[in-house]
Amino acid sequence: MSRRALCTVILSVLGHGLFLGFGGAPRAREAPRTIAASAATSPIISAADALARNERTREARRKLVEAARSDRKKGRLALGRFLLEANRIDAEEAGEELDVAEALVRYEDRLSRLRDALREGDPVTLAVPSAFEDIKYYGQPGGRMADALLDGGGSCEQVAQLVVAAVFDAGRPAEIALRFYGKPMADGVTHLAPIAIHGKEEHDLMAGTPAAPGGSRLAPDELVEVYARVHGLAPPIVAAASGGGGGAGKESAPAEPAEPANTAPSRPSLAAGFPPNADVYPGTLPLYAVRAVKQPGEAGDVLEDPSFAAEGARHCAYFLRMASLSPPTIDVEQGVALEPYPTPRPQRLEREAFLLRVAQDFANSAQADEADRLMSLACLTALGEVAGTDFTLAGERRLANAAVTTGKQAREAGEKALAAIRWSSEDGARIAKRIETEYAGRSWVLLFLKGGGDVVLDLTRSMSRDNWGRVNALGALVLFPETRARAIEVAAMLSPRDQVDVMHEIFHAHDHLRPWATNFDLETPPNASATVQQFVRAYRVFRGVAFRLWEGQREVGETLAALREEARAAGLDRTWEAAMIDYHARNVLGLYAQRPAGFEVVAALALATRGNMDPSLDPLRKQLAYIEAEGRLDARTLADAFRMR
Repeated sequence: MSRRALCTVILSVLGHGLFLGFGGAPRAREAPRTIAASAATSPIISAADALARNERTREARRKLVEAARSDRKKGRLALGRFLLEANRIDAEEAGEELDVAEALVRYEDRLSRLRDALREGDPVTLAVPSAFEDIKYYGQPGGRMADALLDGGGSCEQVAQLVVAAVFDAGRPAEIALRFYGKPMADGVTHLAPIAIHGKEEHDLMAGTPAAPGGSRLAPDELVEVYARVHGLAPPIVAAASGGGGGAGKESAPAEPAEPANTAPSRPSLAAGFPPNADVYPGTLPLYAVRAVKQPGEAGDVLEDPSFAAEGARHCAYFLRMASLSPPTIDVEQGVALEPYPTPRPQRLEREAFLLRVAQDFANSAQADEADRLMSLACLTALGEVAGTDFTLAGERRLANAAVTTGKQAREAGEKALAAIRWSSEDGARIAKRIETEYAGRSWVLLFLKGGGDVVLDLTRSMSRDNWGRVNALGALVLFPETRARAIEVAAMLSPRDQVDVMHEIFHAHDHLRPWATNFDLETPPNASATVQQFVRAYRVFRGVAFRLWEGQREVGETLAALREEARAAGLDRTWEAAMIDYHARNVLGLYAQRPAGFEVVAALALATRGNMDPSLDPLRKQLAYIEAEGRLDARTLADAFRMR
C-alpha cells in the first residue's frame, strides 16, 4: 500500500470516529467521553500528521532537486541556497525547528567576505581561511550546513559543504572540490574534506596541508546528485563505478557519517550519497578546533603521523596537573566552599580535545599492550572530567557532555581492567615493570581509578632510588587525601634529601592557580602517626624556604637564617636542616649562575654549610669550595662543581 493510500485510510478511520463520537450514530445515554475520545484519536492524528508531513516534504524535495538540476544545466545554480533549502525540508520532515532565514543571512555575509578577499587577489587557499576564520570545528558526525552557520561551527561534513558552496557561488567552481575518504578510520567513521585546486595541486583547506591522496573527488555542484541519492531521487552508485581512490571496483559497505563518531547521537548526513571507495583518511581528527579552516601550514594538532599521535597518547599524563588530586577551595561563606577554576584558552581546549581523541584511539589500538591500555584509560578518566569543565566554561556544552561521557566510560573500563590484573603473576609483574620504566613520572594518573592508589604505592616501594618517577608518584600520593597518610609512611623511609624532593613536587602543585594559590598547604591527615606528623612539620618548614626562594625571591642569607630558626622551632634535627640547605643551594646556584653578580651568593651558602656540619652536606661543601677557588659562578664552573660528588 502506498503512503498516499495509507494516509487516506487513516483519515477515513478518523472521520468515522469523529462521526460516531459527535452524534452521527444513535446513543442510548449521554456519558462524559471527551478524555476517552482524545486518547483514542491522538495516536491516529499524530500518525496522520506525520504521513502528511512526509508526503509534503517528499514532494518539496523532488521539486527542489528538479529545479537544481535544471539550474545546474543552465549554469546558474546557487549551491548555498540549494543546500539551505534542502536543510529546511529535512528539518521539517524530522519535525525540528530550523531558522533557515537567519542561516541564509549568515551565509550571504560569509559569501560577501569571501568575494571581497578574492577580489583583492587572494587565492582560494588564503581567501577561505580569512572569510571563515571564526568557524570552529566540532568532531561530531553529520549535521546540516545551516546548523554550522547558526552554531558558528560544525563537523567536517558541515564545514566542507559550507566552504565549497561559498567558493562555488563566488564564481570559482573550478578552484574548489570535495574529497571523500570512504573507508572508516580507527574511530569507525569516514571523512569529507574541502579541497582547493590550483593546476595539479590540491590543498586540504581544513588541514592546512596538501590534500591526502586517495578518496573520491567531486565537483561542488555534484552535491545536488549526492543529496538526490541519499533521498531516493537518484539511483545509488555501485562500487565498480566509483571515481578515484583505492576503492574503485571493490565492494563497499554503506558509508558511515563523515566524522569522528564517539560523541553525539546520529545526525543527518549525506555520506551515503558519495561515491564509495576503500580509502581511509590518513590523519588524526580532533574533537574540537578553534579554527575549522586553516591557513597553509597551520596544521596544529591535526597530526598526519599516526605513530606521533600514539606517542601523544602515551604522554597524556604530562598535560594533566597533580592539583586535580587535591584542588584548592575558597570559603565564600560559612559551610560553602568553591573551587577556583581559570577560564580555559582556546589552545587548551584544542589540546584537550586532541588528547581525548588520541588516547581513546590508542586504548583501542593493536599497538597498545595491557600497560598502555590501562594508562590510557586512567588518563581518559581524568582528562574527561577536566575537559568537561573546560568546555562548559567555554560554552561548548555538547562537547562538555561528550568529554564527561568519555571519562565515565574510560573509568568503567579502566577499573575493570585494573581489577582483572593479578600483580603477583608473571603478567602482572611484566605490566608493573613496563609502567615503572615506560611511564616513569606518569604512573600517578592511576589514582583516578578505584584501586589505583594501592597499585601506585606498591610501584613506589619497588622502584629503584635512581628512578626519578618515584618522586613524582610519591608527590601525587601525598597530595591525594585517600592515600596521603600511607604515602607519607612510604616517603619517610627515604633520606631527608629525597623527602625534600617529594616536598618540592607538593609545594608546586598549585602553581598554575595564581592568585588563588601560590603553593600547597599540606594538612595533617586524621589519626596521623608520629612519622606522618613529623613529615608534615618538616614540610611546613620547607614551605617557608621554598616560598622565600621562588615567590619572595629573598636574599640567601635571610632565607637561611629563617630556615635555622624555623627548623629548631619545629623540632627538626640538623639532618633535616641540612637537606633543606642543600635544596636551597642547588636551586640558588642554578638561578644565580645566569646573573653577572651571581658569585655573591656563594659566600652566604658556604657560611650556612659551616654552621651545619652534617655529613650529608660534604658534597655541597666541596662544590662551593671549587667555585670559590675559580672566583666566578657561571654555567661552566657550576657544571664542573656538580660533577664533584
